[in-house]
Amino acid sequence: MAKREPNGRLRTLLTDARWSGQDFARAVNGVAAEHGLTLRYDRTSVSHWLSGTRPSAHVVALAAEALSRRTGRRISPADTGLARTVPSGIPDTTGGATGGATGGDAPAAPAEGPFGEVPVYSRDWRPDGEPPAGPPVRRAAPGGRLGHHHVAAAEALLPVFRDADMTYGSGRIRPALTAYLTTTVVPWLSADAPPAVRHRLLAAAARLAYTAGFLCFDGNEQGLAQAYYRAALRLGREAGDPRCHAPALRAMSVQAHHLGHRKQAWELAEAAARHAPRLPPVQAAFVTGQLAVAEAACGDRRAALTQLGRAERLLERATGRCVPIGDYHRAAYHHQQSEVLAALGDTAGAVAALSASLRHRPPAERRARAVTSARLAELQLDRGHLERACATWHELLDTVGPLESARVTDAARRLRVRLRAAGGNHAARALLTRLAPA
Repeated sequence: MAKREPNGRLRTLLTDARWSGQDFARAVNGVAAEHGLTLRYDRTSVSHWLSGTRPSAHVVALAAEALSRRTGRRISPADTGLARTVPSGIPDTTGGATGGATGGDAPAAPAEGPFGEVPVYSRDWRPDGEPPAGPPVRRAAPGGRLGHHHVAAAEALLPVFRDADMTYGSGRIRPALTAYLTTTVVPWLSADAPPAVRHRLLAAAARLAYTAGFLCFDGNEQGLAQAYYRAALRLGREAGDPRCHAPALRAMSVQAHHLGHRKQAWELAEAAARHAPRLPPVQAAFVTGQLAVAEAACGDRRAALTQLGRAERLLERATGRCVPIGDYHRAAYHHQQSEVLAALGDTAGAVAALSASLRHRPPAERRARAVTSARLAELQLDRGHLERACATWHELLDTVGPLESARVTDAARRLRVRLRAAGGNHAARALLTRLAPA
């Protein structure tokens, strides 16, 4: 038996991250939870890894992501020293030693999504790189060629899923949409179809995959969200339609920004904005506003304000007509304006922008109103306005109604932590009591 070599690369990375073994294990478990995996690694597991034991490949990807987030730089699975090196043509039969997972068994690898991607979020992917190939082409079931009426059915369902998500949150809608993609749309993509039908189908599938990605993002299933976004990008590119693939790049930028990957968020936003001249004004504003947010997060004040002004002018040129994906209106603009101002240190301006966003937000967009209100309360707390923040949350609870949105649930959790630190404040106690069942 070959002697295991200590993993010096991983030890160096943990030193750079200022993490103990327990800290690292907890972070890996947390990233796994975003992808629907339950891992229970601990400091003993990390000790085994440092001594040379290597976990299964998907766990290595999760570890690389956790270290990337902590250190703020791109760390690949190979950089961790945990990735296996298997000679070409020889299958890996080790079974993936876990070094301390529950019960001593390797955790189940995440299942593939309907478009073939393994749903583990990775910051290694670049916007100009080709997304991974989809699953092998399968023959369609007997029943003849696809026609325009098949695609029309898929197009008709898109606004149904989108509107239900806006009203009730992603949790209630996502299972139905992902099941429809898996059982209906994916088989259609491998069916015979005339060129015009094929082109229309690719665009419809791209928009549905984009919507599924957003539902997963709202549900804090980040690996699945990225997988669907990448599928939407690939399908939109195959259709040759920037109205499909530019919003997908923009969505991936939003996700990267949300996860703290500022440079990658900028790269993706800039790639999306390059398509702006070929987009309807409302979609051009949609992608340009996100570029402003990404510029601000990277500290470029001048570029951020320039792009924000450009987004506003594009929005003013847009007609009132909705687009299938990438719809944008005054409330969305003010929300992006708030993110720009907050990143640039203007908290008062950010609060005013979010208040304007709420005034312009249509009542039917309940989930967006909840996310906006929660963010407004966070900024009000940052400014020391505890009573205003509590009033904002009370109004949210009064008007929004029940939602299944992990983003809103996470915001409530963060709020409870901050309110408990407020001690005996009456407003804080009252809101904590109301939030207790949440």
